[in-house]
Amino acid sequence: MKLPRLRILIAVLLVAAVVPTLAACSLNPVESIIEQATGGDVDLGGAALPEGFPTEVPLVDGEILFGGGMTAEATQVWNVTIRVTDAAAFETVTTQLTDAGFVTSDMIGGTTDAGSAGTFQSNNYNVSVLVSTTDTTVNYTVTAIAAPTP
Repeated sequence: MKLPRLRILIAVLLVAAVVPTLAACSLNPVESIIEQATGGDVDLGGAALPEGFPTEVPLVDGEILFGGGMTAEATQVWNVTIRVTDAAAFETVTTQLTDAGFVTSDMIGGTTDAGSAGTFQSNNYNVSVLVSTTDTTVNYTVTAIAAPTP
């Protein structure tokens, strides 16, 4: 993995892990720190879909707890966490994504007592999904697939 892509991945994971716990705080300092670390533009939108979230990616029904987005080095990434009540949320997510034209990847995924994980891909987006049965949430990390450079 190239160093810039690793920085982007680390920033996305930081956003996914830290920001929901800071939702009650002012997010501007967090945005600034992440922007400085990645050299990109960050939108920690809070409890709503982040600006520019792709309509091609279907989301499970539920309460949006967090939505954020980031653009760094021409790569766009969005993260959304949704509270769900459906114990079979992973199956629902899988059906929605495959019905929308995404294919499942065998590289990452699986199910345990704590939840399920899976990765999906279309021509335009990679989607990583984590479903937690302990806090009944579904987390989507969506990455735009950059067009190949000639």
